[in-house]
Amino acid sequence: MTTHPHDPAVVGSFAIQGRLGRGAMGAVYLARSRGGRLVAVKVVRDELADDPGFRARFAREIDAARKVSGAFTAAVVDADPDADRPWLATEYLPGPTLQKAIETSGPLPPAEVQSLASGLAEALMAIHASGVVHRDLKPSNIVLTDNGPRVIDFGIARAMEEASLTATGMVIGTPGYLSPEQITGTGIGPASDLFALGAVLVFAASGRGPFATGNPASMLHRIVNEQPHVPPLPGPLHDVVRRCLARDPGQRPTPTEILQRLGPPAPTVLLDPPTIPTPPATKLLPPTTTFAPAPLPPGGELGSGGAVGPGWQGDVGAPGGVVGVGGVGASFGTSRARPGLFAGILTVLWLAFVPADPQVKALHPVLSTLSGLVSLVFLYFAVRSWILVLRPKVLLQLSPQGLTVKRAYREATIPWYGVTRLHVGGDSKRPWLIAWLEPQYQNQLPVSHRRHHGGLRIYPIAHGATRARRQTQVNELRAALNWYAGRIHDNSY
Repeated sequence: MTTHPHDPAVVGSFAIQGRLGRGAMGAVYLARSRGGRLVAVKVVRDELADDPGFRARFAREIDAARKVSGAFTAAVVDADPDADRPWLATEYLPGPTLQKAIETSGPLPPAEVQSLASGLAEALMAIHASGVVHRDLKPSNIVLTDNGPRVIDFGIARAMEEASLTATGMVIGTPGYLSPEQITGTGIGPASDLFALGAVLVFAASGRGPFATGNPASMLHRIVNEQPHVPPLPGPLHDVVRRCLARDPGQRPTPTEILQRLGPPAPTVLLDPPTIPTPPATKLLPPTTTFAPAPLPPGGELGSGGAVGPGWQGDVGAPGGVVGVGGVGASFGTSRARPGLFAGILTVLWLAFVPADPQVKALHPVLSTLSGLVSLVFLYFAVRSWILVLRPKVLLQLSPQGLTVKRAYREATIPWYGVTRLHVGGDSKRPWLIAWLEPQYQNQLPVSHRRHHGGLRIYPIAHGATRARRQTQVNELRAALNWYAGRIHDNSY
């Protein structure tokens, strides 16, 4: 927990104890009610507070979240979407998040994974019955309590997501737990949460997600195009996880079907949560009394106050954070390794076939001519390879703020509002990322300024690489463009 000079002492009727984190949506605080109960208070940042559309969506999501039973979730305690800075207070849940538990103690035993699956299916059943889709179910949004797993931050993702789509075309979420339809934008519903449930159970059982880790664009590409890696799981649990991770939403089970398939959970305690020391209870104060921050709980796990969903991530970049929010984004770079190898081999072959002895030329004119032609072929391809080797290395970065191009010792960033269109085009063997820019940004990027139908070639996509590697990078780049700049990405072939 951290403190900052500009943190409020009071939000609504809650006394702020300290800051738990800050993300794209705003800051999260540990606070106390007048009666001494701990709550997690989320305060929206100024830019979103100035957006009337966001306020309306935020209010709708709060109303929907209030309908969800608190038996399986962190219940909404209070909220004010009309305040100068809208805020939401939710129940404080003592216990570690699933993310923290796995990082601390390692993967769960099979029986506990099955208990987790049943508890989360029951929570999703209550959430969906209230007409809410979570949209960002992940290990850091699941708190392990004495009475089973509890889900936090259900439904609030949509208000942030719609605001981001309107502003930049970027989708909010966590790549390893996003369903294919969330990535492609084809209808989000309760089945999307079931896909995330399958990914969460794989993480709980193995300590890693079904689509590995790494570059967000690579993960998005794998989710849409590749099969998930599911570790061996006992009995019906393996089939349940496989069905949850089906690409077709219609093939995924409902929470009711999961409970019927798994049967009653084994009589084990799911990760006995540590006892959490909390600050001493405050006295009951009259409404006119000013609240003062109380000291932090010494060394305790803060439960639901830690990772608290989309846009509410803490300052430390923990696994499973929001992609494109406060991070470097997706990076792509050219490589000289393979062209350099081919350039060296072809140069040696060219030298080997150059006819140098005049006597050989006179005795074997036909052989000498053929050798000369072969040497010219090797020279042609050697020159092409050396051109790729000597070309300055180019690094492309895509982030919520815009695109950055680094070439040699120069670097420039163009904000998304300065880009009118992006397209992957050109020769299939040498594709380029082509950008159409606003006039004031036309000459800022450190590129060769070669044109393609009015656009500027800004990044050579895996030139000199194998066909498979080139196609992989094209797909990963398209996925990143859909993620960070969906509105201006021309995805036509």
